[in-house]
Amino acid sequence: MINIAVVDDDEEYRLQEREFIEKFARESGEKFDVKRFNSGMDFITDYKPVYDIVFLDIEMPLLSGMETARRLRREDDKVCIIFITKMSKYAIEGYEVNAIDFVVKPIKYFNYIDKLKKAIGYVKTHREKEVVIKSDENYFRLPVSSIYYVIKDKNYLIYRTVKGDIRVRGTMKTVEDELSDSGFSVCNSGCIVNLKLIGQVTPNCVIINGEQIPLSRRRIKDFKREMLSYLRGGSL
Repeated sequence: MINIAVVDDDEEYRLQEREFIEKFARESGEKFDVKRFNSGMDFITDYKPVYDIVFLDIEMPLLSGMETARRLRREDDKVCIIFITKMSKYAIEGYEVNAIDFVVKPIKYFNYIDKLKKAIGYVKTHREKEVVIKSDENYFRLPVSSIYYVIKDKNYLIYRTVKGDIRVRGTMKTVEDELSDSGFSVCNSGCIVNLKLIGQVTPNCVIINGEQIPLSRRRIKDFKREMLSYLRGGSL
């Protein structure tokens, strides 16, 4: 699933872009979730880093597309930005915010889809798999490689990451479903660890980030098999 935001103060263009994306989804089999915003302010206020691609109109009242992009980059340095503009000269400013391309109005289907394909390729090539988690009112976008392990603490989960701990409400089942195909393996009923970051496995524990995590007896055989398979480049 690729998450797209369409930001334009003109309803006609918002509808047109959504129709273009839906048509391309039918033709290509790609899956998209599209959210539309009628102003830069509406989009950037309380922004959550959940989008892969943003189509952003440059000429908008109150908060221009360029200023919206500047604010966006302070919140999210990975999202792929494509500007929509009536005048191509404005698109040069896109380098300032690392926009990957621009589309000139009036929008034509094949041109728009060419830019969308470019963005999709960029996303798939450059972006590591991430998980988005919510702690209180804050959203965190975590590359899976930054997570040492996730451990259960009563009704909460603690994500131990390279930048510190994040505590959220959740279940181990949800985490296992999300991370088991990303090089993680369950070492006991209350913990799933990143196989890539393991330092050592002993008969009764896993050592990761200098910490000893208990390895349950019933999981020893499967855990070691999964770890060796992963390290050899196989699937779990």
